Order: sequence, then C-alpha cells, then structure tokens
Amino acid sequence: MKDAKHIFSCAIANGEAKIVDRILVRVLPELIKSNQKLTSESILTSESIEVSDELYDYIRSVAQELTGLTCCEA
Repeated sequence: MKDAKHIFSCAIANGEAKIVDRILVRVLPELIKSNQKLTSESILTSESIEVSDELYDYIRSVAQELTGLTCCEA
C-alpha cells in the first residue's frame, strides 16, 4: 500500500481547476475494481490516501499525463 495524497497535492498545485475530478474520472474503473472509494472532497480533506501499489502507479501516470509534470515519489 502507498499513500497517493502527494500525487493529488502535486496535481492541485500545478494543474488546472477541477484536476482532481479529471483524474478521478480517468481512474474510476480501477477504483471500482479495487473497491476504493475516493471523492474530490475526501481527497482534499484526508491526511493520507492509502491505495494498492498498482492503483498508486496508475493514479500517478494519469496525473502526470493530465498535468504534464512528473509527480514526485513519496
């Protein structure tokens, strides 16, 4: 398990408005498969977002694609 909070924080700091929603829409099928429940609000208010290693990598790749940045590793 890895903490994906910093990926979302990086995207928020460097992306467009509603970047979290755009990331969530793209990763939604994988979130459903892994029974992970994430919302924009929970992402903004949580201190950590624990996800599987595979889901972490996927969220990171989508965030990088949408922001054009390389989100750092924790």
